[in-house]
Amino acid sequence: MNNSRKPKQSVFTPVNLIIAATIITIILIIGLDNLLENPANRQIRQTAEKQLRLFARGYSLDAIDCEGIDSNENGWVNCRADDRQGQTVYLECPYQVTDQECRYREKN
Repeated sequence: MNNSRKPKQSVFTPVNLIIAATIITIILIIGLDNLLENPANRQIRQTAEKQLRLFARGYSLDAIDCEGIDSNENGWVNCRADDRQGQTVYLECPYQVTDQECRYREKN
């Protein structure tokens, strides 16, 4: 009769610790990015993304995202959507005047 027992393996192996640290770091970065976003930029981004979703629905596009900064201060921000072939379409969407819809722009 062999009474030798295998030693119990620890959950805290170096690989598991690295994976856990990576996951925690990603969660913290995403959380801090959302918390530290300027409220004015957040409002710009959210309004433009609402316009993007409305435009995308009418033109069979999948809305991706909009920037929160109007770099040339013209009332439009850069947005992206995917078409049916999976290609990225570059748009400009308004964040101030809501009776206008997004428009196509040249890729920069």
